[in-house]
Amino acid sequence: MLAIGDDNPLRHIRGAHVNHALIAICVVAFFLVPETAIEYALLPAQLVGDAGGVGVAAPGATGVPGWATLVTYTFLHAGFLHLAGNMITLWVFGDNVEDALGHWRYALFFLLAGAAGGLAEAALTGNPDLPVVGASGAVSGVMGAYLLLHPSAKIFVLVGYRVPVALPAGIFVGFLIALNLAMALSGDTASMVAWWAHVGGFAAGMILVVPLRHRDVALFQPAHDVPERTGRFAFARRFVIDLTPKAPRGLPTGLRRSLGERVVAVVKALVFFIVIMLVVELFVP
Repeated sequence: MLAIGDDNPLRHIRGAHVNHALIAICVVAFFLVPETAIEYALLPAQLVGDAGGVGVAAPGATGVPGWATLVTYTFLHAGFLHLAGNMITLWVFGDNVEDALGHWRYALFFLLAGAAGGLAEAALTGNPDLPVVGASGAVSGVMGAYLLLHPSAKIFVLVGYRVPVALPAGIFVGFLIALNLAMALSGDTASMVAWWAHVGGFAAGMILVVPLRHRDVALFQPAHDVPERTGRFAFARRFVIDLTPKAPRGLPTGLRRSLGERVVAVVKALVFFIVIMLVVELFVP
């Protein structure tokens, strides 16, 4: 599944210039850096010592220090689909996180989340000799921050890359966190996916967003109905399965539902989301 957009406006900045620059750097690096330049990839075995501890100072066989690969691996990708998936996701979630943090703190946040993902992969991976590349750890950090900032924001997702679904960010990102953690704990190595890098990125993003956000930016913000942005996917709304929890009919304006009612609504949306995924994967060609 792939997130393709949201209805969340910017409030502090006019444009997500740093987020756009990070996307551009990854795209340029994909076309300019040859796949054989393995020295810039993160090699877990280079970072993990004989005693199992993680060290980033010593250079490996390639001569590139471990701390440097914690940065460079983030901007390299193993294929076009790998690049496209990460960049589209970063495009969807990154602008609002940059809006909450500011330009320069967002750049620092991105690098730290990527490094945290790399360290988690180095410490916990079952394939220490397999080079790791990709912005997935940093992008996971961005999604983790988005989860704490805008859990109720409406996200548009392509389930199975075919069926469009709209649901709250909390359900989508929360499901991804649970899925990645389950896959990491299962010890899956056949897929060659750096599951622990994703998990480490999610955790780092949720931790870092708290001290790095602007003082006037609250956590767990409610969804906002902003007409100038909610029309963004108006042309396709008739084709979208909307799983966003709706307020009960007859509820007075400004009155929030009880906690129990909100929990039930979220559980219903999550169950329908999982059912749709299973149906798409099993029956939709």
